[in-house]
Amino acid sequence: MVERRTDVPEIAAYIEDVYEQLRPFSFIINNDFDVGKTRQKLNRHFPESSVNGQKEVLVDDVLRLASLFWEKTRTRTMVLKLEIVDHDMCRIFHQDYYRQRLLCTLKGPGTEWVDHDNVNRNALGKGRNDAIIKDDQKIHRAEAYDVLLLKGKKYGNGRLSDIHRSPPIEHENTTRVLLKIDE
Repeated sequence: MVERRTDVPEIAAYIEDVYEQLRPFSFIINNDFDVGKTRQKLNRHFPESSVNGQKEVLVDDVLRLASLFWEKTRTRTMVLKLEIVDHDMCRIFHQDYYRQRLLCTLKGPGTEWVDHDNVNRNALGKGRNDAIIKDDQKIHRAEAYDVLLLKGKKYGNGRLSDIHRSPPIEHENTTRVLLKIDE
């Protein structure tokens, strides 16, 4: 967990207002993170809201998180993504095949993760959460707007990777709007 945040009312209202027009995106940023150019891309991509200023709050927040990621990881390439998820995306606890990933759920339930001492790493990749997680009462869940910086398999040869999953949502008939930034 990098940052625990409370609801951002302007972003919540914006997403509610434009949800039907909201589309996923994926922008690759190589060698130089130019905030101005990225702002232009985001402004072109995000639909206009019926309330002035709400879109700008979201754009500013995405740029702040991208800047944070760029500085913390010292990466030379990052992929900025917005995903709209209406299914159980990653049901099984796993490690990502990235070096690092920033996740921030903007709508819906947040990502679930476990502490290193609550994982049976020998069971990873074998498709059974009950074998991977030692104590399911110790599963953590990020709230909407919380910022997670997860280490992946490429970080420290996987010994330090964070084990996580997308929360189950199909049975709740809900959706998630998820910001991802990958190294």
